[in-house]
Amino acid sequence: MSGERRWALVTGAAQRTGAHLAHGLAGHGYGLHLHAYTSDPAPLATALRAKAGVPVHTYRVNLADTEAVRSWAHHLSTGPNPPRLVVNNASPFPPPHGIDDLVLLEEGLRIHLFAPTVLQAALSEEGGHVVNMLDARLVLLDGIRPGYEVSKHALAAHTLLAARSLAPSVRVNAIAPGLLMPPPGRDESHLCALASQRSPLGRPARLADVVAALLFLEKAVSVTGQVIYVDSGEHLG
Repeated sequence: MSGERRWALVTGAAQRTGAHLAHGLAGHGYGLHLHAYTSDPAPLATALRAKAGVPVHTYRVNLADTEAVRSWAHHLSTGPNPPRLVVNNASPFPPPHGIDDLVLLEEGLRIHLFAPTVLQAALSEEGGHVVNMLDARLVLLDGIRPGYEVSKHALAAHTLLAARSLAPSVRVNAIAPGLLMPPPGRDESHLCALASQRSPLGRPARLADVVAALLFLEKAVSVTGQVIYVDSGEHLG
């Protein structure tokens, strides 16, 4: 990147999709604030510093603790390198449960809605951009994990409301990925079998395309309040 370095915060960045997003941003010269909670982001930070030569800071914060997130957002905003891009990627994916499971509903809302709302305060004052990671299957109303689905629906609605209320200084967009990686403990053949059933293109989406969507949204400064589906058509049912 030419000129002043742009800094990005990626939550849930230690592994899987978040790690790929971090790699993509580092490759384009972004300084990175990498968040994780259950996993250690330090090994990824070391690899990115060595590979891309960019500055990387790491944080272990429980996003379900709203006051801890508020304190962290203040720390980021008043530090020397406040993020101009916030990617809300962190996401609990609970086991199947009933719609009356208030514990999992509250956890989902705290991580998917409360934390992204509070982290808006971490952005630098001008030229800020928020990208929320949604889920391509939200429109299909699976009903298997209501705590996850309801809170992701809340984040989808918040994306549009925030795009309206934070303009013109901050843009807000979202990416809705479909099947990208095998679930923990399963292999690529399992992923491909699921994708052949669920997506019109008959194949998993590519992580590289999710990164490309993020970089597009960063460069397309006229775009706000949009959701890009990167899912091989999975949201079509």
